[in-house]
Amino acid sequence: MYVATDRKLESVCEIQNTACGRSGNMLCLHLVTNAADQRQRRTPAESRLLHGTVVLKRVVANWAGTDQFVCGDSYFTSVEAALQLRKMGLRFVGVVNNSTTRYPMAALSAMEAPSRGSSAALYHRDAAGRIDLMAVM
Repeated sequence: MYVATDRKLESVCEIQNTACGRSGNMLCLHLVTNAADQRQRRTPAESRLLHGTVVLKRVVANWAGTDQFVCGDSYFTSVEAALQLRKMGLRFVGVVNNSTTRYPMAALSAMEAPSRGSSAALYHRDAAGRIDLMAVM
C-alpha cells in the first residue's frame, strides 16, 4: 500500500505495508522518512534498483523462496520488480500505468482487442521453455 500526502513535511513519514489478500491483516510495515534518509539506508546493490523495487523487496523479504504471489499497484510495478522477485522465489502481478521501461510497448500497441472486454497477452519464455513473464492488455 502506498499513501501520498499533498505536501511533504520533514516531520512526516509514510508507512508502506504488506497485507494478507484473504484476511486484510497487515503483515510487515516499512517506514519511509525523507529522501535523504532513504538514500542513506540503501545498500550498494539497492542503489542500482528503482525505488519501488527496493521497497517491494524489503516488505516481502520474509516470504522469499515460498513461491507466493505478490500483488502490487503501479507504485511498485516494473519489469525490474518482477525479475527481482522471481530471483527471490516469489511471483509478481502488477498494474502498469506509466512506468513502461522494458515493457514490449511496440508489440502491445500493435495488438487490437476484437471487442469490449476481450484481452490479449504476450509471453516470454525462459531457457527451459517455461513462461516466466507475461504482459496482458
